[in-house]
Parts: sequence; C-alpha cells; structure tokens
Amino acid sequence: MSNLLIQNISQIATPKPGVVRGSELRSLNVYDNAAIYISDGSIKAIGALSEVLEKVEGHPVILDAEGKAAVPGFVDSHSHLVFGGNRADEFAMRSAGMSYEEIAEKGGGIVSTVEATRKASKEELKNLGRIRLQKALKQGITTMEIKSGYGLDLETERKMLEVVNELKEEQPIELTATFLGAHAVPKNSTKEEYLEEVLAMIPEIAELAEYCDVFCEKGYFTVEETRNVLEKGIEHGLKPKLHTNQFNDIGGVEMAIELGAVSVDHLEVLSNEDVHRLARANTVATVLPGVSYFLNIPYSPARKLLDAGALVALATDFNPGSSMTISMQLLMSMACTKMGMSVEEALCCATQNGAKALEKNKLGAIASGFQADILLLDTETYKDLAYFFGENHVHTVIKKGVKVWESRG
Repeated sequence: MSNLLIQNISQIATPKPGVVRGSELRSLNVYDNAAIYISDGSIKAIGALSEVLEKVEGHPVILDAEGKAAVPGFVDSHSHLVFGGNRADEFAMRSAGMSYEEIAEKGGGIVSTVEATRKASKEELKNLGRIRLQKALKQGITTMEIKSGYGLDLETERKMLEVVNELKEEQPIELTATFLGAHAVPKNSTKEEYLEEVLAMIPEIAELAEYCDVFCEKGYFTVEETRNVLEKGIEHGLKPKLHTNQFNDIGGVEMAIELGAVSVDHLEVLSNEDVHRLARANTVATVLPGVSYFLNIPYSPARKLLDAGALVALATDFNPGSSMTISMQLLMSMACTKMGMSVEEALCCATQNGAKALEKNKLGAIASGFQADILLLDTETYKDLAYFFGENHVHTVIKKGVKVWESRG
C-alpha cells in the first residue's frame, strides 16, 4: 500500500500542524465526507474526494472508510513496556487495604519487578514486549517511547535497551528508547555507590538510547544528583527527560528547563511558578492520568498548564506498579473528566504533543507532508473516543501508509 487512497471518510479530525498552544488546542481541523491520499508513507492530499483525486498518481489501492472517522495515530511518549513478572497480586492486596510499605516488606514493589526482569532472558522479554506491543497497536498506538529502569545494573539495563532496539525492527509501532538507570536504588547498594554505577553505565549504553531519564523525587534522587546524571547523558549524546513532581516539589522542573529537557513527566504536584516556567519553555509537560487513577493520588493540574500556554502531552506510563494500562482512549476520557481537558485538547495531547515530546515533528497530525499514521474508528465522530469510554473504537491502523491492523469484529 505505498500508494493508498482512503475515501468516504465520515469525518477527519486532526490537530493543526505545528506548535499549537493555549486556546488553539480546542480548535481541530475537521473535514466531513473526506478523503486522504498517501504515497510512499506520507500524506499527499486531504479534503474533498474531487480535490484529492487531482493529486493522485498511478493506480492507488482504494480503502473505503464509509461510516468511519479518522484521527492521527496515538503517540505514547512515556512507557515502561519492557519488564518481567506480574504484580496483579500486589494490586489485589492493595485493593484489600494493605499499604505499599506492607507490600514492600513482603518482597513486592519495584524490587519484585527488578528481580523478575533480571531473571528473564532477552528472548523472554522480547516475547512479552511483542505481546504488549500488539495490544498497544490494536488500541491505536503507532509510536511509543520505552524506558529501561527495571534492571538497576549494567547487564540488565543493556538487555532491556537491546530488546527495545530489536523490537523496532520486528513490529510496526515506531519505538524510541530511553535510559532510566536512575529509577531507584537497588538492594544491597547505597545511593552513592549506585549513582557511580549509573554514571559508568552511560558511556556503555549510550548508543542504545536517545534519551536519559531520572526519577527526581524525595526518597529517590535529589535535584543535584539528577543534574549530574543528565549532564553525563548529554555529554554522551543522550537528551534529557525527567520523572519529577509526582509526590513532592523538590525543584526538578526548574532544573530540567535549565538543561533544556525535552519533557518533564508526572507533575501531579506543581507550583504556579513551575506552571509559568513551563508555559515559557519548549519543554513538554507530560501528564499521566493513569497513575493518578491507579494509585488514587491527585491528578496533574493540566488545566492550569493548558491555560498558561504550556505544551502538554498525554501518555500511558504503562508499567506494572502504577499504571497498568495501554489504552490512550481511556486516558483521553480521564483527561476530560478528571483533568478538565476538552475532547479536542485531549486528542491533541495524545497525538501531536506526544510527538513533540519525542521530537518527531512530522507525526501526530493528518496533514500534507506528515507521515501517514492514521486510525480509522468504528464511529462517525472522534468525540466517541472520550465519550464512549472503556471501549476500543479503533477499527483500522495505518502506519507509514500501510494497513498494519484491522478489527475483524
């Protein structure tokens, strides 16, 4: 399908291409009864069928989309998809009233995931990754960032990043790798000792990742410790990202902006000063409502960030301990009901702004010259994505102009 014409689309809804902030996020480009022409993986024309046909060359494959709306493929800019083990038992214990500390004393928490990930072979992790990526694809995710961080030693961190890089070639979702060695301190190590290990890991794994991330939080890594790790990453070509302000404000946002971080993620606890700092910066503020839902903690003040003019992205934070979901559609609904976003803002944050958080400026919109990552929905309107929650509305997934999944239901 290098030459594809999608016709009879009930409605195309897309963010306006470019850097869109503030009130502009509420205004999508919407085309009714429209068509899209794709050639060599890129969108060549969009609009009324008669206008699009003027741009068609040769004999394209025809895809009829009658009764279906089209939106850009979802861009999940924060995930921890590669890990071993399962923590469903812990969720059941927490749901029955057991505290996180009590679960940790029984060997649960991140320690259990680290142990399971260390024990798993690379092929076992790849098989788990393939299964999860297939689920993500069916939910409309066409681009995804995946972090390491469940190894906490050089051997396992490298293994995780190698899995991400090998999966790039073996399935259709476009993947980006991030090194998150400074995720926590492993057992039987002091923080000082482990930080030295992390700094030594960076030159060893730099060719396997694009970004370096740190969990900058009370009880994990301080601002100065985080700065040291991120600066070492920059020295070796890894651009900075940051987990920060999940439970406490210890100054991570200001430091990240100073370093030119591509994104700062979580932001459940956020001062007005940091809101305005982000509004003046090009650093993307990535919000993760699945974590707030799963852990029953406050939601990030996305409404404040949007109103101030910050670049806001919406991501899953898919991980076994605090956000076991791969559904961007469900997160869009949460963003609307719990974070004050409009449906249009939620769609922009789940597509084009997610692409900004991965520096992919030709993704996240249905526009001429953009990569042809498109979802056809089982509904005539994009609004059902957030309204009819708990359902998967994706009927067809197109990645780089190729149909890579279709519902048989």
